[in-house]
Amino acid sequence: MSTEFVPAAEVRPTTFAVRASDHIERGHRRGQELRTGIESTRRAYRRYFSHLSIPEAAVESATVASLERLRQWWPTGAEEVEAVAAGADIDVIELMEIIARTEIMTQAKAAPTECSTVSHTSPGASVAAQNWDWAADFSSLWHFNDVGSVPGQHRHVGIAEFGMLGKIGLNEAGVGVLLNILKHAGDEAGGVPIHMILARVLAEAGTLDEALEIIRSAATSSSSVITVITAEAAVQVEIAGALKRERRARAGSAADGETGESGFLLHTNHFLHPDLLDGALELRPDSTSQDRYRHLEGAVADFEAERARARTGEAAPDEAAAPDDATAPDDAASPGVGEGHAAVTVGDLTKLLTTGPGQAPVCCIPAPGAAYGDRSATLVSVRIDPARRQIDLAPGSPAEGLRGNRRFQL
Repeated sequence: MSTEFVPAAEVRPTTFAVRASDHIERGHRRGQELRTGIESTRRAYRRYFSHLSIPEAAVESATVASLERLRQWWPTGAEEVEAVAAGADIDVIELMEIIARTEIMTQAKAAPTECSTVSHTSPGASVAAQNWDWAADFSSLWHFNDVGSVPGQHRHVGIAEFGMLGKIGLNEAGVGVLLNILKHAGDEAGGVPIHMILARVLAEAGTLDEALEIIRSAATSSSSVITVITAEAAVQVEIAGALKRERRARAGSAADGETGESGFLLHTNHFLHPDLLDGALELRPDSTSQDRYRHLEGAVADFEAERARARTGEAAPDEAAAPDDATAPDDAASPGVGEGHAAVTVGDLTKLLTTGPGQAPVCCIPAPGAAYGDRSATLVSVRIDPARRQIDLAPGSPAEGLRGNRRFQL
């Protein structure tokens, strides 16, 4: 198999837009229309699991256990997964190698770090953004995912790896989700797949509370943090195996697990909630998670200082320099922000998530000559504005110019 990969910013993804009468038809069409991509992704994960020294028997046992947990927790979702497999003409266990890839990877000693996420809570105008980092070899193995509603479910738009029902995205009710992988001593294979939790939130949640209840109800076994974003608030749900804890940004509060009055919530790839630090692990020995988090903390502090100067009329040290809006396609205030209270926009968050040479790799680009398994990249830049029902999706990192950006309006 070739060791070459397509640079993330050069990828022009497939758009899978499906409208169907029910979830079974929808799944079958996904399998049929995306069959080639599903097969390529399945082969890529088989190679990757082998690289991580996960035996084939362990992969199969993990997928069987996760499928059974999924059937118990969300029968409708399991039926749609089975329909995808039938449409792609593969066994459902083979498809689950993609869908349950996070749970399977709990059996590896190390895996690439992935993802930096920033959100800001402002009632009526909360926003979120993420750089989705993953192995560069998967740069073309994802697609834009425009999933039509069926009875009892919402339309939702986002990105998905081929074969998954959903991943990072926003639904027509204004509920969005983002994802960062974590690692904990209590992790094990076989739980409800984290990617099916994301898919269910996008399909069924009409409010923040409904989204949180869906996440709490899942029998998880691997670790991740899901950021739920609505116009009213952003909430991070840290998952450590079967345990779950929430982090919120609330004005004037500095309670455990909360950021305090600024409204910002940040996350990279290490645990932050104090209840989950016992047993918390780095994803790999050379993880950049702590460095990226510190960089984002500093970037937010600088941003807040600049906003404070603007409110008081104090001149900034570099006031003469014109702002660079190349990475902020829409910097207008969101609905719901009162006069005199400038909104934090998705453009602001994109700037916070933009880094260059010599900085912590919030924008991740593979080092020249990096070997297979050690070449991570920012595959997609995501920006979600729930009040506007807008999601922006661009291949590559914001440092690469967002040339392939697609805006979806729900």
